[in-house]
Amino acid sequence: MTSSASSAPLDSQTPQPSAPAPVNSHLRLQIALCMTSFLTAFMGSSLNVAMPFIAIDFNCAPENVTWMISGFTAASSSFLLSASALADRFGYLKIYQIGALCTGILSLGVALSPNLLTCVIMRLLQGVTISLVFCTAVALLSQRMPRELRSSAIAYNVASVYSGLTFSPILAGLLVDTLGWQSMFYITVVGLILSFYLTRSEDYDQPNTTRLPLWRMGFSFVIGMVTLLSISGYTSDPMLVNTLGLGLLLVGAFVFMEFKSSAPLLPVKFILKNRVLTFALLASLFHYLSSFSYTLLLSMHLQLIMSYSAAMTGLMLIIQPLLMVVFSSLAGKLTHKFGPQYITITGMLLCTAGILVLLALDPNSSLTLIFVSQVLCGTGFGLFSAPNTIIVMSSVQPQYYALASAVQSISRTVGQAMSTAILTALLHYAINAEVGTTLYVRELSASIHISLLISTAGYVLATIFCFCCLLARIHVKAEEQAAKKTSEDATAQAQAQDPAQASASSTATTMKTEPATEAAKQTSTQAETQDSPQSH
Repeated sequence: MTSSASSAPLDSQTPQPSAPAPVNSHLRLQIALCMTSFLTAFMGSSLNVAMPFIAIDFNCAPENVTWMISGFTAASSSFLLSASALADRFGYLKIYQIGALCTGILSLGVALSPNLLTCVIMRLLQGVTISLVFCTAVALLSQRMPRELRSSAIAYNVASVYSGLTFSPILAGLLVDTLGWQSMFYITVVGLILSFYLTRSEDYDQPNTTRLPLWRMGFSFVIGMVTLLSISGYTSDPMLVNTLGLGLLLVGAFVFMEFKSSAPLLPVKFILKNRVLTFALLASLFHYLSSFSYTLLLSMHLQLIMSYSAAMTGLMLIIQPLLMVVFSSLAGKLTHKFGPQYITITGMLLCTAGILVLLALDPNSSLTLIFVSQVLCGTGFGLFSAPNTIIVMSSVQPQYYALASAVQSISRTVGQAMSTAILTALLHYAINAEVGTTLYVRELSASIHISLLISTAGYVLATIFCFCCLLARIHVKAEEQAAKKTSEDATAQAQAQDPAQASASSTATTMKTEPATEAAKQTSTQAETQDSPQSH
């Protein structure tokens, strides 16, 4: 089994190289994509602040408003594979522009919704259109940014996401108090339309394929919605348990069909043969499984066990996201200097250390413990995310950028959904006492400890997969060097035997060795940050 992707393209054409774009074009593209990343993260996170106000406006229970969040998340994740197929069929830039423009129009629809049902439908449609952005934004950066700027561009894009998540509580609070919750979506409308305008001068890229598997796109979307909604809202209710079981069964059937298909929507064989990509995706999956509930666990400990107010809790928990923004911005430069694998390993080790610190957490613990944990986890999270994205994108050929971005987003979403399901089930079964009692505090503290143990195990696995990714990359480079040496030796031998036939022999040798080494070259030609520090 080769360590990289199969050399046979999946019904695709190699994109035609385009002339280098001017610096101003690169800057406009970077600004547009970073603005989109910030606004989409801000729009989703700010709903947590606006939820009570939305419930009052629509005269409904606050828990019903959560459908605006869960429906959007499920729809955006479920449509990612279909979005990548559309991007391959019609081109990355065109699909990005359609996604940004439609999401902006639907944001206006959310703000003008007369009732909760209409609002939820608008958010579901937003989830579909934003997936067009999710699977093409990083693909566009990987495709169009100059080699020397690519790592930093991806790092800044990731930092924009974390900035949106970090500052959304403060900005959303100000907007809701002064202009109403609808103003959050009005700002999103303006920002996304501006992002669309900034990319209008870019040249459209050529499609990678002429096929569009419509029925498999629809099937993947339906089973994704069923499964993710069931996992995110998991309880012991028989209906949800049965729905979850049906969803997982359909997912298994879909993966099996894709494995057997000669022209799959989800190329399972392609992913499994590319060991660098596979290990990077597994590291991402277990990282988000371990980290997604981190802030919620600390919030529950501070408010329900240590009796801090919500405002004070939010102030104390801002350390981690701020560090995530800072270090994800620096990750591009660090990746250039040391290589992305070493940075991801460092990030995972820091995250593991941060969770291990919290294992000593109890009702009498000092706030210093929480502060140290946030510093370690925030730094580690920031160092992991952007380099991991760089590894994923650089492990495939350009015609697979949208697919790579989509499957990475799926690994992240599945990890988050699994984290939510584990925590929901744990709290459901472990806590029986009434809120505010001593027994409740004891049971909640024990539940948080068990959840942290699970997170620790997840981070250990993520760290192991980061090491495996490094070893896979080393193996790829060894294959490349061996193939190059074989070709050079054969050429030298041909020259010694018959100088007149040296050129023809060199060409023949290259053709013979190409099938055995092209898989490794796919990673090499794209991995501008994978080489040793001396190569930069």
